[in-house]
Amino acid sequence: MKNLVRTCLVAVCCVTTTPLASQELGSITFPTSGAPAAQAAFLEGVKSLHSFQFDEAAVAFQRAQKADSAFAMAYWGEAMSHNHPLWAQQDAAAARAILEKIAPTLAGRVARVKTPKEKAFLEAIDVLYYSPGDKLARDHAYANAMAAMYARWPDDHEVATWYALSLLGTVRPTDKGFRRQALAASIVEKVYQENPKHPGAAHFIIHAFDDPDHAPLALPAARAYAGIAPSAAHALHMPSHIFVQLGMWADVRTSNIAAYKAATELNARMKLAEGREDFHTLGWLTYANLMLGNIDEAKQNVESAKQAADRNPGNRGVRDGYLGMRARLILETGAWEKIAVEAAAPAAAADPAHAGMPGMSMPAYGASNTWTFIAGYSAARLGDFATADAAEAMLRQAREKLEGGANPYSAKPVAIMEKQVGALSRYARGQKDDALRLAKEAMEIELTLAAPSGPPDPIKPAPEFYGEMLLDAGRKAEAAAALELSLQRTPNRTASVKALARARSAGTAMR
Repeated sequence: MKNLVRTCLVAVCCVTTTPLASQELGSITFPTSGAPAAQAAFLEGVKSLHSFQFDEAAVAFQRAQKADSAFAMAYWGEAMSHNHPLWAQQDAAAARAILEKIAPTLAGRVARVKTPKEKAFLEAIDVLYYSPGDKLARDHAYANAMAAMYARWPDDHEVATWYALSLLGTVRPTDKGFRRQALAASIVEKVYQENPKHPGAAHFIIHAFDDPDHAPLALPAARAYAGIAPSAAHALHMPSHIFVQLGMWADVRTSNIAAYKAATELNARMKLAEGREDFHTLGWLTYANLMLGNIDEAKQNVESAKQAADRNPGNRGVRDGYLGMRARLILETGAWEKIAVEAAAPAAAADPAHAGMPGMSMPAYGASNTWTFIAGYSAARLGDFATADAAEAMLRQAREKLEGGANPYSAKPVAIMEKQVGALSRYARGQKDDALRLAKEAMEIELTLAAPSGPPDPIKPAPEFYGEMLLDAGRKAEAAAALELSLQRTPNRTASVKALARARSAGTAMR
């Protein structure tokens, strides 16, 4: 889905710059030297950025430029819409092209602004887009520039909020510790206390505390954020990050019903491609319904995703998003399917004869590693060991390729799925010691990963899988320990709760 962002932002240039009516995006104070006629659009753009509504932000800043073509901060804002810090994503070329509309050099750009603070913002964004090194190096350099601004203007809410976000933008999945998240949270907590309507403050509190251990600290901001910026689809979704971490499934469902509606309306209004915020929220809604046992609703969610995949046959992100939702439905309901593993090769042309809801044959969209996993997992459950072995082999090949690539960390989730399919297949064939060894190894790998900041990925939490296998083997005390560990990482997850209850009683059935 992230791969779609650049395309959609480019498309913004073709969208009308007519202001949207009744935008409720929160309240900020950001005085600048631009013409009075440009201020409202500029503030709308900044507030949209604070809620990661990058497409809408770009359009608002373009309106500000139209009202005052010499307004350098309006170009700063549009350039900022091409940096997506928490996704480690940046279109530096597009941002530079916008900044160079002010002037071709930093010295020329700085000469176009009238206040020391505006000068500092332009110098900081220059670091973000023109510094040497990769994205991470630029992120660290930018955070240092924002730290200098914060030291100079510690009471300025916008400086503080942008500094906090820059800190979060330096965090990567392999990082240890919580220092930068804690510092960012402390900065925006102060802003939030002084301005409870500040969208960035509420938003970045949630991101800073988006893990099971710290999520309770963000619950007040999560409860408030959707009301602060109800016109932003992402603001309607973000509270569910904290609700998922606390296992509050009804709240996750309510949040993402509203967010999905807003995201689809945004797509229609701005003529954006499907498969971004809409699929993100739909996937979370599907998961919440599964956790609540709302199976019919979950099936409807998956059908909506399938229809989008049918409308976008060449879009791999949409296809894989649909298949990921369908895989969760199969896993959580135990409605195992016969899925041809060879269909997990890169996408073929869509075949309407093979499209359908769970229970029908595999749609010819190609597949992700998650779909290969569910194909193998289902096969092992159905006693189709040839297919299970083929899926395990495909996951092994995918894992080995990732291990030899630029980001070997990304191989770990695939290794977990590979071991789970292998364990389940061996267990069904009576090779219980090998199965339990593989299941334990999968759990040990998962424990080196950060706790998920949303629905589990891989989709079957490895401690839960190991606990269920131990439970089936009659080792209830060990099973309970593994399941308790799983619930620490994915609180109140329905399958873990049910399995733990069985481990503490006489039941031993494994799902």
